[in-house]
Amino acid sequence: MSFIATEDWMKSVLQKMLAALLICFSGVVFAQTGITPEVLHNSNDILASTVPIKYGDISFRERILKRTEGTRDPVGLVLSGGSARAFAHIGVLRYLEEHGIVPDFIISNSMGSIVGILYAAGLSPEQIFTVCSQLDTTQLFDLSWPLAGGFLDTSRFSSLVATYLGESTQLEDLPIPIMIVSEDIATKRQVQIMEGSVLNVFDAAFALPVYFPPVNYRGHLLIDGGFTNLVPLDIAYEYTDTAIVSTTFYEGKDINLRNALSVLNTSIDIAKRREGVAELQKHPDAIWIRCDVEDFSFMDFASIDELALRGYESAQEQDSALAALNARGTTLGMREFRANFSAREKQVLSDYRLFTRVSQHRLSQQLFMGLRSFNYEGDYWYLRDDAIFGLMYNLRWKDLWVSIHGGMGWKTVSPMMVYPGLSTSFSYHPIPPLLIEADIVATSETDILPSWYQRGVIHFKQNYIADALRAEITLKIEHLLSPEITLESMLVHTGASITWARPENSGMVLFAEGAWQLAGTWDRSFLHTKVTGKFPIGDIVLHMGYTGRFALDALGEVPFYREDGFKTTDATLLAQGTIIANQLIVGRFGVDWQPSNFKPTAGELLIFKDSSIGVYGEFLWNEASVYVPVASVGMQFSTTISLLGLNSLPTSLYVGYDGPANGFIWGFYFGRRI
Repeated sequence: MSFIATEDWMKSVLQKMLAALLICFSGVVFAQTGITPEVLHNSNDILASTVPIKYGDISFRERILKRTEGTRDPVGLVLSGGSARAFAHIGVLRYLEEHGIVPDFIISNSMGSIVGILYAAGLSPEQIFTVCSQLDTTQLFDLSWPLAGGFLDTSRFSSLVATYLGESTQLEDLPIPIMIVSEDIATKRQVQIMEGSVLNVFDAAFALPVYFPPVNYRGHLLIDGGFTNLVPLDIAYEYTDTAIVSTTFYEGKDINLRNALSVLNTSIDIAKRREGVAELQKHPDAIWIRCDVEDFSFMDFASIDELALRGYESAQEQDSALAALNARGTTLGMREFRANFSAREKQVLSDYRLFTRVSQHRLSQQLFMGLRSFNYEGDYWYLRDDAIFGLMYNLRWKDLWVSIHGGMGWKTVSPMMVYPGLSTSFSYHPIPPLLIEADIVATSETDILPSWYQRGVIHFKQNYIADALRAEITLKIEHLLSPEITLESMLVHTGASITWARPENSGMVLFAEGAWQLAGTWDRSFLHTKVTGKFPIGDIVLHMGYTGRFALDALGEVPFYREDGFKTTDATLLAQGTIIANQLIVGRFGVDWQPSNFKPTAGELLIFKDSSIGVYGEFLWNEASVYVPVASVGMQFSTTISLLGLNSLPTSLYVGYDGPANGFIWGFYFGRRI
């Protein structure tokens, strides 16, 4: 074969490979978006852009007429957008129901639609509050490259909603007629949705551009309707002359208007606020409940209690106008639904709290730069104490989660090391109390050949006493192999733990564990015990802890792990089993100051919450130091970095004196603390 022919052949192969890669990449994109370009409604009719597209209008009118029986003017309720501030609508609904007012139909957009859909489905205001307040929103949204049009994947959130409302529930079947107002970026027209899959419409309702991907609905690519008009009051008057409107405008009094992100957010807010105010001015006869939440950040999801209270108090200010309404109260069907839902709600929440997981109602994939930490306190990783930052791919389907993470690993305690690493993980959640996990990690810390870490875990959890008491049984198998394929460390850990979190104050936590361990060469057994407590007193948080490990064969060499909670770089301790002792005890004590009102933001994109600064003291006893323990003492700063209040990264930095190494120590870790 000539050189030219060979070159042509290689070009042909490369072209085919490139084409195959492009096809695969397109498949990933379309798998995430769920659409193909051919199915979209594309319109060049500019003059039609002011004409809304309606789905289910005739049925919507018929259902409203059925509720009023033609004997009175229907009462319409408009719920504005406002992100986290929309939780104020819960308080408004609570006040309305207390005074016998249930709307005959609802018009909503953006976050107002989340409250509106749950209410239209039959939930009481109290049930909506419970559902929203008992969930950690930072565990429900995943970062992803915007291949589908947004940086945040909503599949976990919508899957949780599916467990409450069902996967096949249709908007037109809800007890209260509701319209979701969205915008279509394909036709550039408003889309008014009154029928279709609740879950599909639910995702579209709050699809804020850039942050969330647009949602395919019957050939439209829908985004948050509040992006153009926060208060769609005009629409309500197409169906009635009696309307209540609940608004959650935004003032942003304390934001820096020289910050680029704040300038962008405020610029967008100008247009949608102006359009909403114009509609309010056009209809002065509407009962306007101006919720006193305009000074709250749009991402302050943690303030749901105060937001709901402000909404209730704002509705009270319109008591005379509301009292004059001829409205219908709750029906027997609504009351029966709520009674049945109450039992299901408790079970769903109880199951979700076990592992913060629900079955995925649709396939989801995320590709993003991410961080995986093996070193946070209480992480159950005994033989790994580092972190990996790099490209992360997640796939979730039903009860199966798979993750691949490749990049740079590093030791997060001084002296630090940086090295390439690859992590793969698998987890299966067949029933709510049971979670099965497996991990394989490869890192090249000191040699071209990798070290291999492997772990398998079976968790079984159950909640008791209104979920305040949690019991868990675990079986963990870990081992770490060196580049020479020799066994460095092995560990079998099986035991039971009990966690008590006082229901009215989740900050108070008591954790106790008893376990039996096989370590080293598998023929050494140890009794492992652990007790940890966290006690908030106002803005002061006390931390106390104990870890004890005892040789059951009295042959000494009790292993030490960083997870035991003693910060050190001492080589003897970290050798995991060279201490000539039959016992190893660690005691911990810390005091943190955590100001509850300290929530600085960066352009209202990032919020720093649960920030604290404090001191820690850690003490280690073994047979060589029975009367005078060695100590590690210092200061620690912790915060949770939250993106839009929807995705968070708890971070801690510490610096202090390392007694066993007789030197300075500093480091950081990511993850959750007890």
